[in-house]
Amino acid sequence: MSVCSMINGEENGAGGADPWHIVDVETLDVDTVTLVIRQVEISPRADQLAYRESEIDALWTLADMAAQAGDTDASEWLELLWQAHDHVGDGDRTQALAALTRLRDRIAEADRRRSPHSAST
Repeated sequence: MSVCSMINGEENGAGGADPWHIVDVETLDVDTVTLVIRQVEISPRADQLAYRESEIDALWTLADMAAQAGDTDASEWLELLWQAHDHVGDGDRTQALAALTRLRDRIAEADRRRSPHSAST
């Protein structure tokens, strides 16, 4: 299954988004954060938001590993994930989405800075 189909809510085979779907968080990247954002958007219930907290926890673990490895961007990522986690726990999806969107944008910026093509453009 492609990331695009999951973002578009096609992961349950019925063409609709599934708030019970759990994102498999294996990497801290724009695509994975986008999937978590999509799941937060479609998860109005507290029991569904508990799944979102676990996804954010997994992202936090990856950001912490990056910080331990010396990634200078990771401290900001950790702060944004902490905020997102707290807001999801409080049921404030709007603020959680804002923090996750900032995280996705910061990761994209870091990727552009680190890309070998960015020096030539």
